[in-house]
Amino acid sequence: RLVALAPALAPISLSMNSSAIYLGSAMGAAAGAVVVAIGAMDRLGWVAAGFALAALLSVLLSGSSTSGRR
Repeated sequence: RLVALAPALAPISLSMNSSAIYLGSAMGAAAGAVVVAIGAMDRLGWVAAGFALAALLSVLLSGSSTSGRR
């Protein structure tokens, strides 16, 4: 979908998308490391659920819709 929106900018848009994925992965790993370091292993699932909820909210609030674009 990214390439279809701006074919001339395909390399840049794909690299930015990959960078966002890697940044999210690093943030999740860092948050997990902090939770483990402070000894709150029983809260690790709640932290992960918080990240999942944040991701869901960002998708819902982005306003993008795929209906009628196929």
